[in-house]
Amino acid sequence: ELHKAGRHFKGKSPFTNEKTPSFFVSPERGMYYCFSTSQGGDIFRFIEVMEGVDFKGALKILAEKAGVELVPENPQKKTERDQLYAVLEQATQYFENKLASHGPARAYLENRSVTAETIKKWRIGYAPGPPEAGWRELRQHLNTAGYNDTLLLKAGLIKTTDVGKEPFDVFRDRVMFPLRDQNGKVVAFSGRILAKDTEAPKYVNSPETDLYHKSDLLYGYDMAKHSIRQLGFWLIVEGQFDVVMSHQAGYSNTVAVSGTALTTHHVQLLERLSNKVVLALDADKAGIAAMKRAADLMLRRGIDVKVAALPDGADPADMVQKDIKVYKNAVGHSVHVIEFLLTHLKNTITDERAFKLRAREEVIPFVTLIPNHIDQEHFEGVIATALGTTKDAVHFEVTRLLEESERQSISSKSVININTTSVTSPYNPTHRKDVTLLYLLAAVSVVSAEVRSVLEVEVDSITNSNIDDLIKSLPDSALDKIIFQLEESYEKSSPLIVYEELVHKLEQLRRLYLDEQLALLRSQLTENPEVSSEVLPKILELQKKKQLPPYTVDIFSKL
Repeated sequence: ELHKAGRHFKGKSPFTNEKTPSFFVSPERGMYYCFSTSQGGDIFRFIEVMEGVDFKGALKILAEKAGVELVPENPQKKTERDQLYAVLEQATQYFENKLASHGPARAYLENRSVTAETIKKWRIGYAPGPPEAGWRELRQHLNTAGYNDTLLLKAGLIKTTDVGKEPFDVFRDRVMFPLRDQNGKVVAFSGRILAKDTEAPKYVNSPETDLYHKSDLLYGYDMAKHSIRQLGFWLIVEGQFDVVMSHQAGYSNTVAVSGTALTTHHVQLLERLSNKVVLALDADKAGIAAMKRAADLMLRRGIDVKVAALPDGADPADMVQKDIKVYKNAVGHSVHVIEFLLTHLKNTITDERAFKLRAREEVIPFVTLIPNHIDQEHFEGVIATALGTTKDAVHFEVTRLLEESERQSISSKSVININTTSVTSPYNPTHRKDVTLLYLLAAVSVVSAEVRSVLEVEVDSITNSNIDDLIKSLPDSALDKIIFQLEESYEKSSPLIVYEELVHKLEQLRRLYLDEQLALLRSQLTENPEVSSEVLPKILELQKKKQLPPYTVDIFSKL
C-alpha cells in the first residue's frame, strides 16, 4: 500500500519484510526505488525483479495484464521455436515414463536419498540405452509421435557422426535432468551415466540450440527465483544433483551453472533478486578455483559473496544424504570469501612468511574489487589481524594495487586517442570523478529545463561528451537512488542553495577531469619521450585551464 509523500508515493518494500517504509514511486517519471534493497527502475524492471524474468518475460506479463497481444516479428521462427519446445516436452515425458519402469535407475536415485516428491518436482527421468536397449530408443519414439529427424537434431536430442549413417540418441542409459528456462519450459537436458563400469563421461549435456545457451541458463532458477527474493540470498552449487538435494534439504534458493563457469549474464539474472550470495562448491582444487573466478566476477558488481566451508571431498548432495545437519551448519555459518581464503591458506601453508606472501598475492587483490570504501577498510582490518601485521601495511598494498591498475589503464590508451578534455572509462563507484559526474547526471533529471540547459553545456564542456551519451553509458539503475534523493532534497531547498551545490560539483568535476588528463599525458611522455612535441603543448593547455576562475552561481544568473 502506497501513501502520498511530497511529490512521491511511499510504502513498505515488496521485496523485504521491513517495518519502516523505504519504497518510493515517482508518478512523474514512472520510476520506483527501494532503499532497503538498493534497486530501482521502471515498471519493466519492477516486474523483472518481482517475477525473476528478463525484459522479454516482463513485457509478456505486462501485455497479458493489459490485454494486449504481442505479435512476433517472424511467425515462422515462432512456429519453429514452439515445435522445439513441444518435442523437448515430449522427450521429458518419455524419460519420466521410462524411469517409472526402470528398476536400476529408480534404485540409483533411492540410494542417493532422492525422494519420490523430489523426482516428480524436478521431472527427473531415465534415457534407455545399451546394454539393455538400443542406441535409437528416443528417436524411434519421437519419430512415431510425428517429429522428424531435422527437428530432433535442432533440439539436440539426436546426433550423427558419419554422413549417410542413421542418427542416434545423444542420451543413452542415463538419469535425466531437464534443464528449464526462467519460465519453467524445458530447453535442454543433462544426463548422468547409470553404468559404473564404463569409460563414458559421467555427465553429458545437450549441445547449444536456438533455445539453449549454457552461458545464459542457471539450473533451478525457475524453481528458486521467488525463494531467493524471500530468503535474501542465493545459494550456488556445482551440479544438478547438488541443486536437487539442496532444495530437498530446504534451501529452495539454490541454483547451479550448467556446463560452464559463472558468467556475467548469470550474475545479472540473479542480482535482480538479491545482492547476497553463498557459494557451496566442492572443496577440491577445482572448486576453489571456480569460487575465486565467481568471487572476482561478483565483487566487482557490489555483491556480498560468502562461502560455505564444505569438508574436503564432499559436495552438497553427499552431505544432504549423509548428514543434513552438517550441510545446514556449513551454509548457516558461511563467511565472506576473503575470510574463507585466509582460513584456507592458513590451513594449507605452515610457513608463516609463505602464508603472508600468498595472502598478499591471492587475497588482498579481492579487496580492491569491492566498490565500497567502508567494506574495503573493514577487510583491510580482517586481513591485518589474520597476517599479524598492521592495518596500514595492508592499506598500503591495497592502494598500491589500485594505483597499479590505474596506471595500466592509463598506459593502455594511445596518444592519438587522447582528448585534452576527456577520459572515457567505465563507471567506477569508488572514483571521485565518477561519483561527482553521477551526481550531476542525476541532477539533470531533477532540475528545471532552464537549469538543465546550463548543466548540459558545462558538463559537455568538461567531459567533451554528450550528456545523453554519458547517461546511456552508466550501469542499469545507477542513477535511480540519487535521483530520488535529490528530488527530496531540492524540494526542501531554496534555488540559491541548489545552485551553490551544483557549481561546487561542476568545479570539482572540472578539476578531477583535468588532473586525470594531465596524469595520462605525463605517463605517456615518460614512457615515450619521442611524442614530446605532440604531448607538451597539450600539457601546457591543460595547466592553463587549471588556472581559470572557479565556477560561480553567476552561470545561472540569466535564468
